[in-house]
Amino acid sequence: MSVLALDISGIPRHWISHESAITYHAKGMVAWSLGEVVAKFRGGVQNDGRTSYLETPSIIAIKGHGFDVSKHGKVALTNKTLFGRDRHVCAYCGGHFPNYHLLSRDHIVPKSKGGTNVWTNVVTACNPCNNKKDNKTLKEARMELLYVPYEPNHFENMILQNRNILADQMEYLMSGVPKHSRILKS
Repeated sequence: MSVLALDISGIPRHWISHESAITYHAKGMVAWSLGEVVAKFRGGVQNDGRTSYLETPSIIAIKGHGFDVSKHGKVALTNKTLFGRDRHVCAYCGGHFPNYHLLSRDHIVPKSKGGTNVWTNVVTACNPCNNKKDNKTLKEARMELLYVPYEPNHFENMILQNRNILADQMEYLMSGVPKHSRILKS
């Protein structure tokens, strides 16, 4: 179970360990927090005999280096995230393939024909469909897309990265998922 780390504007940035979250608390870098307490760490014994402790909720907004609002950037295009965005469904035959070894990244406009390796030009394809399409355009291959590719936002990306998401974390992340997202489709 991880803690969801946000920048101070509320944009999801990373999944971090409880220990890292406690370190941010100890350094005074937590701007605000949400959710249930998920970890409590004991410290030393104070002069009056009480034990000190730090606790962290499941969602924290961190201020400072690495969490600057201006450094949002784009979601990295990896096969794992691509297959997650497309729900492991081939864009050509509609087959569902939970085993990622049976899937590949297909460039709608092949790179050899000027296509680029960007979210809006790539889809998940099963190996037979990708081999059939080969190095052709959709028209040349006489194939059609079953869904339109799109670039996921940071909220979707955090959902795609982690399968052990707490209810309060999921509620927060789902609030930032666009209505067109395939994550919302059942």
